[in-house]
Amino acid sequence: MAATDETRPDERHAGAQKVFFLCRTQPARGVTQEQLYPHLPEHKKWVAEQEDQGRIFVAGPLLDEDYRAFGTGVLVIRARSLAEARDIFDSEPYHARGLRTYRLWPWQINEGSFHLRASLSGGTLRIG
Repeated sequence: MAATDETRPDERHAGAQKVFFLCRTQPARGVTQEQLYPHLPEHKKWVAEQEDQGRIFVAGPLLDEDYRAFGTGVLVIRARSLAEARDIFDSEPYHARGLRTYRLWPWQINEGSFHLRASLSGGTLRIG
């Protein structure tokens, strides 16, 4: 499969067979949290834009055993191809500046569930 090929599931597996792209991102070697912090608003703006465009499925930091973020994050996005996914992640402000590096995999989702509760009168949304 070439990076520019349209995504397609591995049909040897049953289930939903939805292909997303999973990205693990971490600070580049030698880059400190202090160097990252000034660019956080731009990163958050980029994430919000990707979410508004329907690209982000889930995203967030990995936590250590004390439940504190330690710098590595995971984002799962929708894209038509591996090349498009790379273009999306290359445009992320930390990646574009060389402050963070990432590794990208096509990820096929077959199983799982989530619960969604929306309260119109209460104006709340709960995902569990």
